[in-house]
Amino acid sequence: MSETDNTNNTNKIKEVPVDDGTGKPKSRAHVPEINRSYVNFYNGSTWSIQRWLYDVVMFLFNILFTIFFREIKIRGAYNVPPEGVPTILVCAPHANQFIDPSIVMVETRKLTKGRNRQTCFVTAQSSLKMKVVGFFGGLIGSIPVPRAQDYLQAVDSNLEIFCPDYENNPTLIKGRCVDNPSKSPEFTTRFTPKSLIGLPDYLANTQIKEIVDDETIVLVSPFKSKNPRVPELLINGTQFKYAPKIDNSKVFQNVFNHLHTNGTVGIFPEGGSHDRPSLLPIKAGVVIMALGAAAADPDMEVHIVPVGLHYFHRNKFRSRAVIEYGEPIIVDGKMGQKYLESPRECTSKLLNKVTDSLFSVTENAPDYDTLMTIQAARRLFQSYESPEHRFSLPLVVEINRRLLVGYNKYKEDPRIIRLKQMVTNYNNILYSYGLKDHQVEEIQSSSIKDILLSFFLLTERTARLLLFFSLSLPGSILFTPIFIVCNVYSKKKQREGLKKSVVKIKGIDLIATWKLIVALLLAPILYVTYSLILIYTQWVWIPPMIKNHVLWQFIYFYAILVLTTYSSLKTGEIGVDLLKSLPPLFASLFYPNDKIYKLKAMRKELSHELTSLCNELGPTVFPDYEKFKTLHEYDKMKHLDTSSFKVYPNRSRSNSIQSTGSVVSNALSRVNSRGSLSDIPIFNDSSRPTSYIESVMSEDEVGSSSDGEVVDDEKENEDGKIYMRPQSKIANLVREKWQDDE
Repeated sequence: MSETDNTNNTNKIKEVPVDDGTGKPKSRAHVPEINRSYVNFYNGSTWSIQRWLYDVVMFLFNILFTIFFREIKIRGAYNVPPEGVPTILVCAPHANQFIDPSIVMVETRKLTKGRNRQTCFVTAQSSLKMKVVGFFGGLIGSIPVPRAQDYLQAVDSNLEIFCPDYENNPTLIKGRCVDNPSKSPEFTTRFTPKSLIGLPDYLANTQIKEIVDDETIVLVSPFKSKNPRVPELLINGTQFKYAPKIDNSKVFQNVFNHLHTNGTVGIFPEGGSHDRPSLLPIKAGVVIMALGAAAADPDMEVHIVPVGLHYFHRNKFRSRAVIEYGEPIIVDGKMGQKYLESPRECTSKLLNKVTDSLFSVTENAPDYDTLMTIQAARRLFQSYESPEHRFSLPLVVEINRRLLVGYNKYKEDPRIIRLKQMVTNYNNILYSYGLKDHQVEEIQSSSIKDILLSFFLLTERTARLLLFFSLSLPGSILFTPIFIVCNVYSKKKQREGLKKSVVKIKGIDLIATWKLIVALLLAPILYVTYSLILIYTQWVWIPPMIKNHVLWQFIYFYAILVLTTYSSLKTGEIGVDLLKSLPPLFASLFYPNDKIYKLKAMRKELSHELTSLCNELGPTVFPDYEKFKTLHEYDKMKHLDTSSFKVYPNRSRSNSIQSTGSVVSNALSRVNSRGSLSDIPIFNDSSRPTSYIESVMSEDEVGSSSDGEVVDDEKENEDGKIYMRPQSKIANLVREKWQDDE
């Protein structure tokens, strides 16, 4: 039984109305009723079969990730509070569907010095309805949360909606009956405000703001889609889908119960997974969870820990990953009291801090091209004392993030524009040559000595490559059926997910998850089949002592098959590395000297110009830049200080990527002047426009500083604890610029 099954049905969330001085309730703070009888099997206080099963699943996941990933690095583990402290792990970006929560759970469980804990993730209820996902979700205490978009159902085919003035008023929607236009569609009895309405074929969806009469509804925001079918359908009339308003009170109560019993909850506040280069809008549900818990128990301190996930080729087998734990935000009884007094303002301010903290542990680029340029710039960047130093994965992430911050600040600088174009041209030339940047320096000139050396290395590495290819062949052949099925099925899921989503670009976030799920199911079946065939045919030598024992033969053959496959995996990995080292040798032997010299000169010039520009502008963005220049020393530091800066996404061409101010406003815009904070969806639907936000709340209400004072990122309270201060002046300036751009 998961901890969610332990919830007392009499456990209700108490709504505390707040008076704004006018005698009318302004908003409602939602405070949980503390259930003293609730038993949390995952807080580490006692041993239980549920706790043991959780660790069994983590052991299995750890084996899978050891096989799938070549390397997983952890950064900032000291920021995770010790076991027994109520903790919420706020994770982003949600870039790899079910792999994301699984890898966080596994690595958090493996932490040392008393920081390891069993994390239970808030998971979409629709996902838990899948047999495999639901089975493992039940074993690891997943907390189900319903999402309105998962419950969209086709309305009566006799009903149509249309927009009478799409150009000037796209939020005003009319309804009609197809068979009898004079008949009323009865919107007032069929639908309710805050419910969801969607177009056919998953083209777009949005929320209902108001039902004016039986034939008229007003939307919170227009249907957003670049598909030309959307305006055509709305102008001519179309059938539609509908999902009722979702009440998340039960989900909040489950989370409150978990926190009150010193558990750890994980959540991806963006909502569904995506493959965009920047974060989606952050929802306020995680903030209400922490504030409600602190309000219910003033002695409780909830630690909100931002967790950044960084994948290098996330959909590829044997790729790399970095998990970064950021500085925790502590929500105590004082903040809980402020939440009771002014729930909306307190929620918005804390959401600002959580959003800032997430941006500080993630990489956010305005578009894919910029991200590729930044990654190329990172490879060209040189430290003063170790220009050829190979950086660790966490430091690679740090450099990428800092370059993105600098780019967002100085992107209009002519030097930056020119440099970006030069880097793009350089990348294009490398692509035409079939080379990677790190291979350029390995290309030798065309002297006789260099030609002979290149020829010898090419011959030697080709021979080794053939050897490793031969060694990896048996296991590769054994695993071929799984490779084929994984590839076909993951591509199918990619197409399905892309069709249903309004935020995915290519659906890459689905590929790795379904490769692992298919492999997890098929690999045991395949190797059992192989083992039975070997028992029947006796093709392989069998030790005499087990010739008459079928069970031991089965274990023997199964172990041989697994070891053969794993050995092939490791030798194949070496072979792939050798294969990647051949292009520079081919270039040394067959490319003309002038091409080699020009390419090296271009790289050297680019590297010098980029490094000089970074050294000039870097100190204006990062106070610790002088220390950061000596990267080989910085790389050795146990704790990299990321609290001195924030990372904010640039404005995107996509409607789903908004400014930080819009992100925060989007999360709170569902709370009207007398609204309920439990109406805020825990997972995002990316459907709120800035114009509506501005009509609902003022700048002060979304937690933006208006005094422009420059403050430190953290301060020490009287009790010696570190608390996050409001966002810096730079954050406010960035937000103001984004608002001006709109």
